[in-house]
Amino acid sequence: MTEHGPDPVLRLMDDIARHFAHKPADQAGAAIAAHIRSFWDPRMRRALDTAFRQGALTDPGARYAAALLGE
Repeated sequence: MTEHGPDPVLRLMDDIARHFAHKPADQAGAAIAAHIRSFWDPRMRRALDTAFRQGALTDPGARYAAALLGE
């Protein structure tokens, strides 16, 4: 959370995760990770990794994606 509301990276991740919510977590995570690799800059990826390590990701697909990206 920033002083201006929810963290933009987490809000964006939640939006992307909702798009893939109809898939099992591993398939959703792979699709989310592919999207992030294609479109997110390194600063956003670092913020996502920090959020993942702090336990801030609640969606199973988002957590799976963050784990894949951290490998």
